[in-house]
Amino acid sequence: MVLGGPLVHVMGAKAVALAEARQPSFRDYAQRIVDNSRALADGLMRRGATLVTGGTDNHLNLIDVASSYGLTGRQAEAALLDSGIVTNRNAIPADPNGAWYTSGIRIGTPALTTRGLGTAEMDEVAGLIDRVLTTTEPGTTSKGAPSKAQHILDPKVADEISHRATDLVAGFPLYPEIDLG
Repeated sequence: MVLGGPLVHVMGAKAVALAEARQPSFRDYAQRIVDNSRALADGLMRRGATLVTGGTDNHLNLIDVASSYGLTGRQAEAALLDSGIVTNRNAIPADPNGAWYTSGIRIGTPALTTRGLGTAEMDEVAGLIDRVLTTTEPGTTSKGAPSKAQHILDPKVADEISHRATDLVAGFPLYPEIDLG
C-alpha cells in the first residue's frame, strides 16, 4: 500500500526516507519542529490571535484571521507576502469565506527549524506576523465595495517587517558551509 506502482526510483527514495526517519537525529529534529510550532502558537495567542485548534501538537498553526484581525485569508496571505513572510491561506471549519478567499492562514515550522531557528525566534516571528496583520485593513473594489481580496498595508510597515524577517533568517543560513559572498 505504501509503494504504489513498481517504480524502482520511488521505492529507493522511500527506503532512504524511512532509513533517515529511523535515526535518533530525525526524532530530535521532529521534536524541535513541534517545540517551535508550540512556541509560535503561544506567541500568536498571547498577542490575541485565534488558532482554530487552540494551540498545536504538530508542525502547523491555523490562524482564524477573520475573527482575530477582520481579514480574509487571502488578504492576510498577501499582506504577509508583501512583508516577506510566506504563508498560505487556508479554509477553517465552516468557513464563511469559502475555499477561494478563506478565513484562515496556515503556518508551518519545518523550514525555519531546518535553518536552525528555535523557540526564542518563534516568538519574534509571531510578533512580526501579528504586527503585519494588526496593521492591515480590508481593501475595497474599484466600485468602492468591500473586497475579500484587496488589502491596505502601509508600505513602510511592510518594508520594516521584510527587513527584520530577512535579518532574522540571515543569522541562520540554510547552507552555512557555502560562502555565497
